[in-house]
Amino acid sequence: MAHGQAGRFAPSPTGPLHLGSLYTALASYLDARARNHDWLVRIDDLDEPRTEPGAEACILRALESHGLHWDRPVQRQSARLDAYRSALSELHRRGCLYYCTCSRRELRHAPIYPGTCRGRTAPVPDAAVRVRVENAAPKFTDLLQGGQVTPLRLVVGDFIVSRRDGIVAYQLATAMDDSEPDIATVVRGRDLLDNTPRQIHLMTLLGRSPPAYAHLPLIVGRDGRKLSKQTGAGPVDSSVPLANIRNCLVFLGLADAPDASLEDLLDWAVGRWELDRIPRNDQVVERHPPA
Repeated sequence: MAHGQAGRFAPSPTGPLHLGSLYTALASYLDARARNHDWLVRIDDLDEPRTEPGAEACILRALESHGLHWDRPVQRQSARLDAYRSALSELHRRGCLYYCTCSRRELRHAPIYPGTCRGRTAPVPDAAVRVRVENAAPKFTDLLQGGQVTPLRLVVGDFIVSRRDGIVAYQLATAMDDSEPDIATVVRGRDLLDNTPRQIHLMTLLGRSPPAYAHLPLIVGRDGRKLSKQTGAGPVDSSVPLANIRNCLVFLGLADAPDASLEDLLDWAVGRWELDRIPRNDQVVERHPPA
């Protein structure tokens, strides 16, 4: 069945939904609804060592309890391994890949990969796979962050597309998924902005078109670090969804929300949604904001 255009929210099942991830989900949802697009949920579950049992179900329940209902069956990256392997085969056939045996210890003082293994074009055991960037300098205009141009050779160098443990790397999987023809706009956090040029580079090599991007300011603690499981952000309290949505709307420039039910509040926010309303600075909250 053919589908119309869509936006997406793509959490990793490494823990429960917290305020920062709810904020991102809400922004993605409102943007899709305001454009009359479908809203999709994709679980980025390729990194099995980091996956927390029960986290996916917990995330989905939290989204539903906050009125954020997706329009198609939940997608999972673990179900698309054939597509990712096909992309790797195409890149290898075109001479874009090579095998890297450098350890993290060897590269600890090299933020830009120096190309040590560029001559290893044939498979070798216990190796990651890197894609050549040559002189690629992807350009795009972010709907929130403005014009971007990144000379990859000077910023990251050749980067990994398949890990040493055989897991397809985030950059390749996300590039494949976000360049599906129905994905129109990707709304996600500003912390992922530096991944976008790498993903666009892969899309270009594979003859695919990138979506539009809007990278949101972050929700951070008083220490300036993004709210996350790693920095001590507690799970969002799904027993008070209306209060949580109101808090997130303030961060998204919709502080004048009326007293309304959850469903009516979301409908109101869709009608008022404009990316230009979103404050451009990161928003500071306590690590465990009160309900």
